[in-house]
Amino acid sequence: MILHNRPLGISLLLHALVLGLFLFGLLSAVQKKQDEPLKIHLSSFATPVHQSIQPPLPPKQQAPLPIPKNIPASSIVSTPAKPSPPIAARPTPPTPITQTIPQPLPTVVSAPTPVAPPKTVVPTPQLPPAPPINVEKEFINEHLGEIRGLLLQNLKYPKMAQKLKMQGEVRIAFSLGSDGSVEDIKIIESSGFDLLDEDARTLIEKTASRFPKPSKSVRISVPLSYVLR
Repeated sequence: MILHNRPLGISLLLHALVLGLFLFGLLSAVQKKQDEPLKIHLSSFATPVHQSIQPPLPPKQQAPLPIPKNIPASSIVSTPAKPSPPIAARPTPPTPITQTIPQPLPTVVSAPTPVAPPKTVVPTPQLPPAPPINVEKEFINEHLGEIRGLLLQNLKYPKMAQKLKMQGEVRIAFSLGSDGSVEDIKIIESSGFDLLDEDARTLIEKTASRFPKPSKSVRISVPLSYVLR
């Protein structure tokens, strides 16, 4: 077992030595590069040439023109001097515009108008309406006695009733019109004898033309007495 593992161990050892030599050579090369000085070549930069700048020459003075002699003074025209340009006036600053704010008018409070107290209306006491006039009642109160008097004056006892000694009181009712006519004659209370009752009916029909005439039709009831003496 030991013999078989020996070549493997030798092989691993050789690989480790080769790797160590390689790493050592690599580290040495890197160290040499770090130790070399930095060399700068300045041959590529050109030396600037200083050019001499000469100052400008002063302007040449022109010689004055010769003035010819024997020239009359009147022919010499003096050139008027050019007027100097007017000095521009300084702009006047604009006048500030003052805005007047309208003041509110004072509120005039008017004195309250005195209110008159409400008038107390006293209701007028209303009188009760007058009762309607009962024409029939008034007519009977005024003329019933007259009607009964006319009937008693014209009453004639029937002869047959006297012979048979019939007597009694008949209450009869009728309607009296405004023209004096009578209608709807009825016996309200009979005397007990048809002869006396029929005689009362006939008496009303014959005497009605003498009755006072009402303003409108009225109903009248009167008693008639048949008494033997």
